[in-house]
Amino acid sequence: MNGVRIGNGCGFWGDSIDAPARLAAHGQLDYLTLEYLAELTMSILALQKQRDPQAGYASDFLDVLPTLLPHLPALRIITNAGGMNPHGCAVRARALLDAAGLANVPLGVVSGDDLMPTLARHDLNHLDTGEPLASVRGRVVSANVYLGSAPIVECLQRGARVVLTGRVADACLTVAPAAFEHNWRLDDHNRLAGGTVAGHLIECGAQVTGGLWMHGEECDLANVGYPIATIAEDGSCQITKPPGTGGAVNRETVAEQLLYEVGNPAAYLTPDVTADFTSVELRETGPNQVSV
Repeated sequence: MNGVRIGNGCGFWGDSIDAPARLAAHGQLDYLTLEYLAELTMSILALQKQRDPQAGYASDFLDVLPTLLPHLPALRIITNAGGMNPHGCAVRARALLDAAGLANVPLGVVSGDDLMPTLARHDLNHLDTGEPLASVRGRVVSANVYLGSAPIVECLQRGARVVLTGRVADACLTVAPAAFEHNWRLDDHNRLAGGTVAGHLIECGAQVTGGLWMHGEECDLANVGYPIATIAEDGSCQITKPPGTGGAVNRETVAEQLLYEVGNPAAYLTPDVTADFTSVELRETGPNQVSV
């Protein structure tokens, strides 16, 4: 399949620090994404930032970045490692790039998801109980909105080769480069929905390559390959992994990840679209290769 080839080398803060470099070296990628954040992670990072205003980001990324430098600037990197302090993370990343002689590699930063500075102005109620936010505001540690693909696309349009974000929806790390490369309009909902499916499938790293598989004992998870999505202009995609790696990509592994952390499969909510997963079709098209 011709399209934008995007690999995800990290599914959570604390994931393998070797996987991103292996994927960058052997995945023949256009883009590498690294997904570090969960709601608990954001709370931990918020507490770190309270203790040290320079902290509050996924420091693993700064350990990983030097291993990726040989692949720059040919490869673009998009990550939400910025957590609660994307600018602080960017300062450290910029220093690593400069020290490696890559001062000409542009770095983009996406912020604006942190509501804490303006929380008192937001009249919000609990989704289930209706209880007003004001009743617990004094105990709130962090408050973040999920940003969508638009600001990442803008960074890419401005020439960024590395993009650091705070809290964006996980799938948007993948949707944005597909939208940028294919010139999708941000109101082209069908194509964005296709990109969202691809992003959701690879956002958790090795879960789609065997980590969730009910027959995981049938594959080598010690040497598991991390996922690659090749996204076509129409929003369809193909899921695979680098050759010679462990794990598996088949209809079962992809279907299991498709429904991971999904409330209503007919209405998967993101800042970009509401995606209907009930219309998704999965087809094995080769060894460790599934068309979506």
